[in-house]
Amino acid sequence: MSGGRAPVSIPDPAAAPADSYRAALRWLAASRVAVALTLLAFVPLQDAGRFAAELGDPVWFERVVVVYLLAAILYLSTLHRFYRHFDAMLAVHALTDLVALTALMHAAGGLRSGVVVLLIAALAGAAVVSTRRMAASFAAAATLLVLAEAAWPMLRGAGEAGMTMTAGLVGIACFATAMTVNWLAIRLHAQEEIARRRGEDLRRQLAVTSQVVAELQQGVLVVGADGEVTTMNPAARTLLGIGAQPPSLAAGAPPAGGATWTSLRRAYARWREGGSAAHDETELSLPAPGGGTVRIRLRFMGGDGNGDVVVILEDQRLVEDRAQQLKLASMGRLSASIAHEVRNPLAAIRHANSLLAERIDEPALARLARIVEDNTVRIDRIVEDVLSIARRERAADESIDLRAFLKGFLAEFVVASGADPRRIAVRIETDRPIRFDSNHLRQVLLNLLGNALRYATGAEGAVMIGWREREPHRLELTVADDGSGLPPEMLEHAFEPFFTTDSRGTGLGLYLARELCSANDATIRYETAAPSGRYRSAFVIEPKRG
Repeated sequence: MSGGRAPVSIPDPAAAPADSYRAALRWLAASRVAVALTLLAFVPLQDAGRFAAELGDPVWFERVVVVYLLAAILYLSTLHRFYRHFDAMLAVHALTDLVALTALMHAAGGLRSGVVVLLIAALAGAAVVSTRRMAASFAAAATLLVLAEAAWPMLRGAGEAGMTMTAGLVGIACFATAMTVNWLAIRLHAQEEIARRRGEDLRRQLAVTSQVVAELQQGVLVVGADGEVTTMNPAARTLLGIGAQPPSLAAGAPPAGGATWTSLRRAYARWREGGSAAHDETELSLPAPGGGTVRIRLRFMGGDGNGDVVVILEDQRLVEDRAQQLKLASMGRLSASIAHEVRNPLAAIRHANSLLAERIDEPALARLARIVEDNTVRIDRIVEDVLSIARRERAADESIDLRAFLKGFLAEFVVASGADPRRIAVRIETDRPIRFDSNHLRQVLLNLLGNALRYATGAEGAVMIGWREREPHRLELTVADDGSGLPPEMLEHAFEPFFTTDSRGTGLGLYLARELCSANDATIRYETAAPSGRYRSAFVIEPKRG
């Protein structure tokens, strides 16, 4: 800053510089009242003893002290109102001190009295909270007032010649005191600002670190050198089944926390006895909160005997699940490659079998040719499903009129599958369009409708495709059938790949339907109805809201 005061962080340019400056000014105002009260206490002594003999003008001294005390009380009581005009308020306070103390010094006998010490002390107090320029100005004002007080008796012919030299030395002392104190105060305030900013940075980093640790799937414990747990994130509480206050891990601590915490305490004690390696690992089998056991890998980080120790708890089930996901992803890529390679020879087999069937007259050989044809068709369907999952493209955001779409789709489906069209009913209850990729919707309905016809009865309208607005802005596309539905033990596996109850099925239809719905920001679920209703099970698709 141009005035010499250390930079401070102030939201409003007109606001007071900093809390430390305001606190110093409050102490300065309070000390002004204390000094005035102390000087006032000498007034009753003006007629007694040595004190009265040293006062040059007791009446003037008493009047100045009273006025100074009233001004000090006024400044202290109104201090908080003028913080926004800090420099102006400081100038008024400092000049009041200098004028009042110079007047008291004159009344007390001049430079030989001890009041000059109070003058320098007041100047030093003002220099603590002022800029360099203001501190120099206050020192100049004090020097001029001291010189004027020393020269006044000389002008009246009653002064001493040596007082001018003394006043000059006092002026030099005023400048030296003001500038030195001001320089030290600025340096101190700069260090205070650095410490404050570093404290804010540390608080922000601690908040971010705490949030990250709280969201980790791994459990985290921070253990002090005394074995007391200082930090425990929610994942660790869940793994260990510990409530709000974790027990101590220190040796000899009272048993608490059950068998889980006892096992952890033993592992911690073994690690301590083994030399506290920086990144030692161990495995524990702990009782799971819901029953059974859970394998946990412990990692100890730190631990030189004096600092905190970070204990990482990792559920091995999560590690195994991630490994299984990577394995499934690799198997998926491999399956897609195999399916792509199988397709061409499979087409050649079908073509050769068709040509061979045309020349076969014996019923037994013709039956074998049909078996070959049926199984090659099944393999081709499996290949097509695998490739559909592997090459799933980004969904197009289309607005589809279901009434017209289903009319064309069902006509194609009946021709391709040979299904009886009377077994399929359509119920359109709203004219609102569906937001879906048309090719994806066709493939989803193809899988759901084929699955429903496989398990439905042969009655008319055994399968029903419905489109309705269940609630405002909540649309549902349903494919229901009058079959027996899925058994309860199979519901959780219904959408898993390669899960099927039909020996001729691929087990990829429902999985592919869910993946395609997800690609279109839609959801699919399985619902059951009351046994008294005709349609006892249905797959329900909720498209994204338009």
